[in-house]
Amino acid sequence: MSNIYFQHQIIFSLITSIFNNYTIDIAILQIFLSIILFFSINWLGEKSISVGYMQLSLTIKEDTAPAFNLLFKVISPIVFLILCACLFQEVGLDNYNKNCFLIVIYYWIIRFLYILTTNRITLTNWSIFLLYASISITLSVFIYNILQKVDKILPNPQALLDQLWILIIIFLYSIFNKLQLSKEGTKKRKIKYIESRYKKFHYEYNKIIISQFKKPFYEALTYSIMIYEDFNRPAIIRYLEFASFFITKKTHTLGIMQIKTNKFINDEESIKLATNKILLDSREFFRTEFKDYMKNNIQYYLISYITNKYNGGDYNYSNEIHFIYNIINEKFYGNNSDNNLII
Repeated sequence: MSNIYFQHQIIFSLITSIFNNYTIDIAILQIFLSIILFFSINWLGEKSISVGYMQLSLTIKEDTAPAFNLLFKVISPIVFLILCACLFQEVGLDNYNKNCFLIVIYYWIIRFLYILTTNRITLTNWSIFLLYASISITLSVFIYNILQKVDKILPNPQALLDQLWILIIIFLYSIFNKLQLSKEGTKKRKIKYIESRYKKFHYEYNKIIISQFKKPFYEALTYSIMIYEDFNRPAIIRYLEFASFFITKKTHTLGIMQIKTNKFINDEESIKLATNKILLDSREFFRTEFKDYMKNNIQYYLISYITNKYNGGDYNYSNEIHFIYNIINEKFYGNNSDNNLII
């Protein structure tokens, strides 16, 4: 009993020491900075795909730069923390550095909430997420304790020259970055995610979709587009789009199928418009694009044509839809290979 009491006292003392003199303005500023950090890391990640950044998607992609991804996702919040601390110190606002490691904690909480609200729970590798978060938060506390002990955060040139160990880190980084990690776990999570989203949407919208099509191919393709559009624009984002539409009265992409429109439409109406577009584009394909050499792989060419029309010719978009379609077709449509798709 005394041990439990002693542990509770330690925890209480720790919490008290952290939030002593922690004012509401400091908390608001740090939460605001964590939001900036969240969007900044997302933006930088998108710009770093060419050097190996692993962006969350529905297709199976190999992690060709595991060391880069580890360092980027773990160290980026720490770098941001140090830059904020330097800025506050240089402008004479040292009091805002009080418990600045909380910026990193808030950041990981925001990322966790983002995963929950965008229906990406089954897609996320939670062991990796928790590993990255725990390392990043631990480092932030460690760095914070160091910053508290120095009078000047920014280093002088001589101090930088003395850090020869940086060369060792670069060497180890280049070695570990060549490691190839197994993608079996990623594949299972993505397949599970796609199957679960199909079941949900099939339950909600099946009556609408089967009334539009007579061939299973077009049903599976519609669900494939729906799953990917929902992945890119989850419900919480679509609600913001609805709000923006009512405020600006400008043309928006609305509904679960992300149909571009200048009038309000809900999810069901967006599905009807999308299915009409798929039918029209299919007829246009067979009227203008179909060639004899396509007969043996008609589904591939037709999906490519329809998705290019749907999203303006984005190759990555078409590739994602192909991947989702293949999973749905095999699991729920008996690997349908009907080549008679003329409507």
